[in-house]
Amino acid sequence: MSLTSTSVQAVWQSTELLIAFHKNKNQTKRDAPFFWRPKEAFARLLAKPEDQEAVVVMRAADDNGADVQIKMHSDKIVVRRDRELGWSGVIIDEHQIQIKVDGAMIRVDADGSVVVERDFQKTHLEGTGEIFRFTPDTKIVVSADGGRMSRETEATFDGFTPDGVVSRRK
Repeated sequence: MSLTSTSVQAVWQSTELLIAFHKNKNQTKRDAPFFWRPKEAFARLLAKPEDQEAVVVMRAADDNGADVQIKMHSDKIVVRRDRELGWSGVIIDEHQIQIKVDGAMIRVDADGSVVVERDFQKTHLEGTGEIFRFTPDTKIVVSADGGRMSRETEATFDGFTPDGVVSRRK
């Protein structure tokens, strides 16, 4: 799965860098943060992300860390860093959040469903609570209440229901 969206729909129109100061000059905590706007820290987001993007680069504190890029587009926000372990990318748009972590792609949809893909395996946790697991050899389904479970391979089907167990060769 790719971290890129195929359709563009403007959700955001601009971005502004603000620095929030939580303490005043006397180092006492403020009731609400003071937002300072660095000079010209404003970018209009064009409808076509391929024409322009606003980027904030956060430099790592040490040589072992990875810099983080925050890219603001009119249709999504992309946060990425070059690391093999841990998260390496997050995409937030109007309909879903996608996270790339340790070689797996995790997608959270607006209905609360979660999809995890790694190598040739895919697991769905539906918003209703149902679980679907697909591997090259097996399909597993678990109902939301756990009352029904099935495992299907190329050669067999096994099912557990409130009425009993089903096991058969195909």
